[in-house]
Amino acid sequence: MIKLPMISFVVTSYNYEKYLLKTLESIKSQTYKNFEIIIVDDCSSDNSVKVAEDFIADNQDLRITLITSEKNCGQLSAMIKGLNCAKGQFVSFVDSDDVLFPEYAQSHIKTHLETSVAFTSCQIAEIGEDDELHTLNSISSPHCDTLDKLFAGENFNKKVLKNKRFGGWYWSPNSSAMFRKASIEIISDYKNTESWKICPDKFLFNFAHLIGGSAIIYTPLVGYRRHKNNAGNCTLVTGNKRLHSDYTTKINIKNNIKIRPETIKFLWQERQKIGKRNTAKLILTVILSCIF
Repeated sequence: MIKLPMISFVVTSYNYEKYLLKTLESIKSQTYKNFEIIIVDDCSSDNSVKVAEDFIADNQDLRITLITSEKNCGQLSAMIKGLNCAKGQFVSFVDSDDVLFPEYAQSHIKTHLETSVAFTSCQIAEIGEDDELHTLNSISSPHCDTLDKLFAGENFNKKVLKNKRFGGWYWSPNSSAMFRKASIEIISDYKNTESWKICPDKFLFNFAHLIGGSAIIYTPLVGYRRHKNNAGNCTLVTGNKRLHSDYTTKINIKNNIKIRPETIKFLWQERQKIGKRNTAKLILTVILSCIF
């Protein structure tokens, strides 16, 4: 008998005790029930660990694992720790200040099974500090080029991305994505996590797309929280404009500069696992992305 695949929700937590419980409750409320939750606390100095422990105590019927770090190593390091513990065929890395809508898991799994891409990314809705809805039409999400495409077929709500230049950005933020675990397990060998303490999705999304492609789900399935302590808050949203602060601009420039050499270095390091021919092909794709 065919079994439905399991999803591992890896919740990376750092000093967000105010929001963590809401994040965990939103995962608990998924319509798709075959999942586990892995909470990775990156040495929080607030009561985040206590919130996680209380949630575990109150939900003994759920499969939940809590991993605590002795020092703060950054989000990518926390994500890799969760990945190494994950038992699911699919993995979502969820920021501990975001919330997932009930149909999140079901929609992602359906898209994966219909496309076989390395990862899927859905649209987001923007919410504030007190859960107030800002917009369902976030400019931080990809959109259909025309309404004709959106209504081209019955229940059309996805698009497989092709011929996208490596190093760009074509997706929604971190919590929007669900990865086919087999496509990113090699990331467990990545050692230079210090380079991606902030905005690791830039590296992870581009690497996964390079390995196996991606697809966009044109439905908002995540409440992406903008508040004073997150990186997203540094991008002021006014109408249809995104105004980056100097801090955000600096991060984006650094990420754009380092992503290609970091990826080439990692691919070369893993050439025995990837295979010489595949390594050469992937490295060439990265190099050509600087030109075309």
